[in-house]
Amino acid sequence: MKPNRIFSGIILFVVASSAYAGLIPVSEVTASSTFYSYSTDNLVSGSGLSGNTHDGNWENKWLANETVTGTLVFNFGSIFDISSSSIWNYGGGCCGTTRSVKDLGIEASLDGITYSSIGSFILNQSTDPLILADTIFLDTTAQYIKFNLNSNYGANYTGLSEVQFNGVAASVSEPTSIALLTLGLAGIGFSRKKNAN
Repeated sequence: MKPNRIFSGIILFVVASSAYAGLIPVSEVTASSTFYSYSTDNLVSGSGLSGNTHDGNWENKWLANETVTGTLVFNFGSIFDISSSSIWNYGGGCCGTTRSVKDLGIEASLDGITYSSIGSFILNQSTDPLILADTIFLDTTAQYIKFNLNSNYGANYTGLSEVQFNGVAASVSEPTSIALLTLGLAGIGFSRKKNAN
């Protein structure tokens, strides 16, 4: 019975280390530029979202300042295993669909200094006033995700409506996991030896 209790404790600890699952909270968004009274906060606030659609209202969007290209950096405050991102483009509603991001490069970083490329993606140009999300599978571990806005659909401004990330809090580091497993196995061995006597 005792070995089973030790083994159960190890399983419970590993499960607890990945306690946060689902939508990842973003603690800060920084942009290479922002136009007028638009705000990067709009990208992660959920304002304008109803179910899986965005209302297209400019007050609920973000826009770069008179540029086709730019960067956005999303900081999660700690390291997460990120499975995917849902991105609502600038789309319909105010001021034309040509402001929508077309070519998007995505990079990941653990420290906000050294980034590695995840890939380049083409986002849909929504022409409907109600904007649907593009889903991109990231499969990465990071505290920071950088969006490189490489082109749009023809306007002098580039923007997005909302961005969400999905995943789980990063699991226990490998050295810690190995140490815990070793201790658990040693405990099971000790228990068996004690029971045999």
